[in-house]
Amino acid sequence: MVKYTTKYFGEISIDETSDFEFIELVYKNKEIIISLHECNIYGNKLKVCLEIIDKYEEIDKIAKKAIVENFSKNKIIEDYFRCHFDELEEEKIIEIFGMKDFEFFDIEKTVGKFGYPNFLFGIDDGEINLSVDYMISKEYSDQILCVKMDEELNVTGYSHES
Repeated sequence: MVKYTTKYFGEISIDETSDFEFIELVYKNKEIIISLHECNIYGNKLKVCLEIIDKYEEIDKIAKKAIVENFSKNKIIEDYFRCHFDELEEEKIIEIFGMKDFEFFDIEKTVGKFGYPNFLFGIDDGEINLSVDYMISKEYSDQILCVKMDEELNVTGYSHES
């Protein structure tokens, strides 16, 4: 068990022999989750994950900026938002987005309303991968927009999951 004092979340404990660690935390009075998939194979890279966790605010800003900048260029991002307009009732769409028609959608305004992201760590070929996960509405939708990053915090892609 590794105990680590984080910049934003106080002390957390990670069982480095575990297949999966699911850590429930509070950030600015909001619940967030940090998960580590297959952390039993991270070895020295577990320290990289802990350093990344200490950059939580910076990562949130990087991920939101990437969503805004790539909205019109990336079908995954657009489809994430569009699916809510296709699947939810009009009153819920208006409550979430402040409009009922996707043609008037404002990506900057919407991303500005995002809550705080959850983090999901994984490892591939010895390199840490981070998924920064956002939900437009935990109350009305289980859809997640994931901003994928490498351990240097470069955005490497996006996914839409539920």
